[in-house]
Amino acid sequence: MRDDLPYFVELLGEVISKTKYTRHELQEEVLPIIKLNQKALLGKTLDLAVNSAHGVAFHRGLGTPLHPSSSTPMTKYLNENYLEAYSKAAYAKPNFAVVANGVEHSELSKWVGEFFTDSPDAAPSDVPAIDMTPSKYYGGEERIAHDAGNSMILAFPGSSSFTGQSYKPEISVLASLLGGQSSIKWSPGFSLLSKATEAYPGAHIMTTHAAYSDAGLLCISITGSSDQVRDASKDVVKTLKKVAAGEVSKEEIKKAIATAKFKALESGQNIAAGLELTGAGLVQEGKAHQIDEVGKGIDGVTEDQVKKAAKALLDGKATVSSVGDLYVLPYAGEIGLNV
Repeated sequence: MRDDLPYFVELLGEVISKTKYTRHELQEEVLPIIKLNQKALLGKTLDLAVNSAHGVAFHRGLGTPLHPSSSTPMTKYLNENYLEAYSKAAYAKPNFAVVANGVEHSELSKWVGEFFTDSPDAAPSDVPAIDMTPSKYYGGEERIAHDAGNSMILAFPGSSSFTGQSYKPEISVLASLLGGQSSIKWSPGFSLLSKATEAYPGAHIMTTHAAYSDAGLLCISITGSSDQVRDASKDVVKTLKKVAAGEVSKEEIKKAIATAKFKALESGQNIAAGLELTGAGLVQEGKAHQIDEVGKGIDGVTEDQVKKAAKALLDGKATVSSVGDLYVLPYAGEIGLNV
């Protein structure tokens, strides 16, 4: 990479400023793949629920699905002219950062200065500007009938990434504390949700936290037979209420802190992920991602912070997305959540 740096920087510069968006490539190569992905999405109830949860939680921006369903009127908005106009706005210099690993900063700056001269300092006036409105959490409920399976997402406002202004390390600890998916083969696991829902072997439960540049979404996903998803969802909420009431041992919280820190440091060892986080931080906040600071932040989380975080989630508006047999899957109010 170090020896070939000029070549790759020039290549990136050309991709940004000299790409031709042609009709035949869009219609013959891109759109068929999009349609195949749309058909695949239709059979995946969990993916549909994740899309729904983001849309309900954030409306526009983060709420716009990366993989729209087949009913989305894409041809109305997607053509080669719109793509070219969008690229001119997206690739204006304030909207991207060039980040590299294992190269001298002076060398990188030299070649970027030479090969990125065609990138505009601002988006052209005749092109719609990129919407930079900060993400806002709304919450609510959406129910989608489906006969191929059952999935529920119970989601709550989370934390931004480390470089964002709404970074809350206690959310990562809470996600690890709740857990659900076992890391031990043939074992239900030892997390709070693993133990609370072990009576429902037909339900698969997992807690994830999606951290974005200025917001986050804490998601508890439940998939399986409709009756098991229904019953497990009630125990999930009961478990969250126990955390909010402080009915969790200090030892379990210590384990959750250690697990959250391990996951953060493990992801930090991934060079590609680190570069992406650094680039996003520089574009949004002018701040680079610092994995050691992330670890320190998680280490500093207290038992009281975790308790308050859980209580705040329950007191606020949740996001509940249900996909499957709606005759059986419960409404948010039936399992004790506010929407």
